[in-house]
Amino acid sequence: MKNICIIPARGGSKRIPKKNIIDFHGKPLIAHTIEAAVNSKLFGKHIYISSDLDEILDVADNYSQVQKLKRPDEISGDRASLEDATLHLLESVGKDFDYLCMLMPSCPLRNAEDVKKSYKILLEKKGDFLMSVIDYYWLYPFWAMREKKENIKMFFGKKYLIDSKKLPKNIYCPSGAVRWVRVENFKKERKYYGKNILKYEIPFERGADIDSFEDLELAKKLYKLL
Repeated sequence: MKNICIIPARGGSKRIPKKNIIDFHGKPLIAHTIEAAVNSKLFGKHIYISSDLDEILDVADNYSQVQKLKRPDEISGDRASLEDATLHLLESVGKDFDYLCMLMPSCPLRNAEDVKKSYKILLEKKGDFLMSVIDYYWLYPFWAMREKKENIKMFFGKKYLIDSKKLPKNIYCPSGAVRWVRVENFKKERKYYGKNILKYEIPFERGADIDSFEDLELAKKLYKLL
């Protein structure tokens, strides 16, 4: 199988400025994701950082297996999608691949074993799409409450105000740690949420997704536990 990996990393992060290259335990945040891709040994030299910012792309200079792909302005703004970046990569490289893996740099605790194990599931089940998910544990989604006019109410209504043992099982939170797609199917459907998505359940401590400074502090603490 021929695989290609994309690490999408826009420069315009608003909640954490220059998030993708912020220091995370002595390295730029994105470096942890690059090393997971390299150490998985699934991609050879077909590992690409897709970014509009040279400062992010320059991190690739430390890794001989990693390539730079400068993203055009029209797919670099707030409305640009991961699908846009992926299609740009496939069109730019111009080679045939069986599977594409997307690793978000905001998930620095995912490791090479997670990449390999998720790929194994994909092959064994002959899947077209796979994404990493996290078990909700104690934060069950149906217990969510929303504040409105200084009062809080059950977000999902009274339907789920039942004995917790009777609530739906196998409910997961999606994680950006690992996503796989069969290239042929992605080109047809042009999305990561295609038909028949397989799951790879990643442990909570490795599935942390950094979107805010609070997330960053939690990820730093979880890193010490790994």
